[in-house]
This record gives sequence, C-alpha cells and structure tokens, in this order.
Amino acid sequence: MTEATPNQVERVGWYLRHISRCLDRDMAFLLSREGLTFAQMLVLRQIKASQCTTLAELTDQLKWAASTLSGIIKRLERDGLVERLPDPSDLRVYRLCITPKAHQVLEVTCKAYNEHLAGILSHFQGEELTALITGLEGLWRAVRKEQPQRLD
Repeated sequence: MTEATPNQVERVGWYLRHISRCLDRDMAFLLSREGLTFAQMLVLRQIKASQCTTLAELTDQLKWAASTLSGIIKRLERDGLVERLPDPSDLRVYRLCITPKAHQVLEVTCKAYNEHLAGILSHFQGEELTALITGLEGLWRAVRKEQPQRLD
C-alpha cells in the first residue's frame, strides 16, 4: 500500500470539502424551490425509510437532539408533509408518517438533483466515469475502515 504525500492529502481534502459544499448548496437551492430545507429533507427521507417512526427512534437514527427534531417536525406538520398517528401498540406514543404530498415533494426533488448530478457527470468520458466510480467506491470503503472511535 502506498502512503500519500502531505501534498496529496491536502489536495484530496481540499477537493472533497469544496465538492461537498457545492453539491450541498445545489441541493439546498433545488429543495428551496419546493419550500424545504436540507434538514427537513433528511428527516422526511428517514421517516420514509422507516415507514413511520417515533420521535425517539428518529433522534437515535439521525443522532440529532430531540429539541432540534421537534421544531423540524412541527414545520413539516404545518406544511402537510408529516402527520402524527397514534401507535396502535402504545397509545401514549405517536408515530410520524410522511404524507402523499411529502412523497411527491421527495420524488420531485430527488429527480431534479439526479438530473443535476447527471449533467455534472456528462463531462466525463466512459472510462473516466468508470474510474471515478471505482475510485469513489474505494474511498468510501477506506473512510468506513478508518473512522475514528466516537463516544456515541
């Protein structure tokens, strides 16, 4: 295994930070056209993936404070994107579910983002795109392998 030089480490870090910021900014713009924030979209996607969830489960899944999530959930409810339903097994608990309107908003925003990303990727030739994907897959494996120990 080859060790990266300090210059290579610096360059990779710079590109990762700037690409991430640009893509986040692009996603925020696309979401704003649908009246969503990035955080709201993350919450909606997690609720959808969970097929309804509780606030406690959502807090654990996203690793966010319950107070932060409560405000986001209230706004999503106000906008008709999330509804609270009593849990049939425990009437003291409410399950958070996304509405048909939220399904539609997620579909529109994901499609717009994927089209944007496809436009970016259209600047690559076939072999370049294959090499990019292979490199990103390898980077992802390395990132997961080298994560620092956290006190969760």
